[in-house]
Amino acid sequence: MLTIYGIKNCNTMKKAFDFFNQNGIDYQFFDYKKLVLSQNDFEQFVATFGEKVFNKQGTTYKKLSDDEKAVLAGQDLSASYEIIKHNQSVLKRPIVLGVFDGQQVALIGFDDTWHDIFS
Repeated sequence: MLTIYGIKNCNTMKKAFDFFNQNGIDYQFFDYKKLVLSQNDFEQFVATFGEKVFNKQGTTYKKLSDDEKAVLAGQDLSASYEIIKHNQSVLKRPIVLGVFDGQQVALIGFDDTWHDIFS
């Protein structure tokens, strides 16, 4: 089963939902606005995607203080998580993790690779 992490009203998320629905792909949705990401999940995101996990173009990231941005750029995942759990919109969307057709899937963002993986 695939889990897609993000925010329901995000335009990129809407594209991802439409893609899954049009292609009959089952998924679970983890809504950052309703649920708090666990520290283990956050650390898995960072281990899998590195610094790409942060949406540095978004308004949430831009509103962070310079000190908070420095923490996110550092190596202390516990300190980064403390910022993230209160500002989950700073995470890039969508993030998709899980298994599809017996293969592990780890995607960040919505792009053409989705067609390659899910077709």
